[in-house]
Amino acid sequence: MADEEHHTSREEHMRENDEEDFASLFEAATSTTEGPVQKDNKVEGTVVSIGEEWVFVDIGAKSEGSIARDELLNENRELTVKVGDPLTAYVVSTKEGEILLSVKMTAAASEEALRDAYSSGVPVEGLVSGERKGGYVVALFGKQAFCPYSQMDIQSGGKAEDYMGKRLVFRITEYSERGRNIVLSRREILEEERLKQVAELKQSLRPGDVIRGTVQNLAQFGAFVDIGGIEGLIPMSELAWRRVGEASDVLSQGEQVTVLVTDVDWENRRISLSLKQTLEDPWNLVDQKYPEQRLTSGKVTRLMNFGAFVELEPGIEGLIHVSNLGMGRRINHPKEVLSEGDKVEVRVLSVDRAARRMGLELLADRSEPVPELNEGDVVTGVVDSVKDYGLFVSLPGNKSGLLHVSEIGGGKPAGDLRGRFPAGSSIQVQILAIDQATNKISLSTRTIDVSKEQAEFKDFVSAKGGRSSFGTLGDLLKDKIKT
Repeated sequence: MADEEHHTSREEHMRENDEEDFASLFEAATSTTEGPVQKDNKVEGTVVSIGEEWVFVDIGAKSEGSIARDELLNENRELTVKVGDPLTAYVVSTKEGEILLSVKMTAAASEEALRDAYSSGVPVEGLVSGERKGGYVVALFGKQAFCPYSQMDIQSGGKAEDYMGKRLVFRITEYSERGRNIVLSRREILEEERLKQVAELKQSLRPGDVIRGTVQNLAQFGAFVDIGGIEGLIPMSELAWRRVGEASDVLSQGEQVTVLVTDVDWENRRISLSLKQTLEDPWNLVDQKYPEQRLTSGKVTRLMNFGAFVELEPGIEGLIHVSNLGMGRRINHPKEVLSEGDKVEVRVLSVDRAARRMGLELLADRSEPVPELNEGDVVTGVVDSVKDYGLFVSLPGNKSGLLHVSEIGGGKPAGDLRGRFPAGSSIQVQILAIDQATNKISLSTRTIDVSKEQAEFKDFVSAKGGRSSFGTLGDLLKDKIKT
């Protein structure tokens, strides 16, 4: 009997010990008051599940952390995370084995949570409701808090309308007098985000990338653009394909732009960007838009000793050499004829797309009477340029025609055209044809020679007394030889 009682007592004792061990194990398994999941700690985790009201995050603890789904919605009520995304949050509560997380304290938080947020650095959400000397008034959990101007943004000098009436996230930097004195900083939050963005950029940004950015500042040497936590510089030469005098001629502060990364130097924190290389280069189509002998107009942009630069369109400039400015008279400097800003009529003389160069000729004022040209007219022109296939000749009325080698008279082979017809020399030509659709004019000197021979022959016949019959071919030859 005694043995039975002793055996029963020992079983009860073992059962009590097992219960104590199980309770200890359960408490250890559900306890979250140690390590990285202590209340107010900042934790890193991964989204593992998304429900209708809660998002669950694996933070490396015995149980998953949960965060209200509403905290992760953007202004359009769209969820900003998906399963597998990393997430940084703060431990708000560890009661009853549940780990409650938050990325920011909202208006639903208690005053106790507000004090905890101050001690732990947990971000809080407040409404910018007014402005007073030195900063802004922020409504925070039914209390009035203060955010100095210097702490509202990374860069000071922002406009009040950029913040007024908006719900923004802050960090409490001072909390005293039982909540009657609360000082906030939004700048700390933004700087932390920027550091995170910079770290991500260092891993991903490469020359040749095309990215979006925001113009922060305009300087004499270019424009600074925020590309996500760090600024890059667009030099003046990379703002546009055309010549730019001031960065403000192209961009304005706060403007969103697409830029190309041209160079990355993390050691010196220098990132070079280009705006123009994201745009179409106008010189790609210059051959089609401005062929040789095309008449067009432009604006004088610069006067140099050797000539005048004329902008035909943004990014396309040509040079009128000083020798092509006088229209027949010699000048010493382009300023004798033109001024910067003048609108002028020009002819395209040459195009070198690879070298991005274009030669132009100044045309006479079109307000002057323009002589009419007709097929068959014999006129005097000036040799503009000499090609292997013929001569381009400047004609009266600011027109130009082509004298093809096959239409050059004189009874001599084409030979050295440049030697026979130097640029700038006068030449008499006859108009063979005028194409009204393309304004192309075909010229000839050969027909003039033929006409002269016919006229000489007619004069010769008339000198013989006006015989009604020319006689035999032999008689005509004999007469010709005698003369």
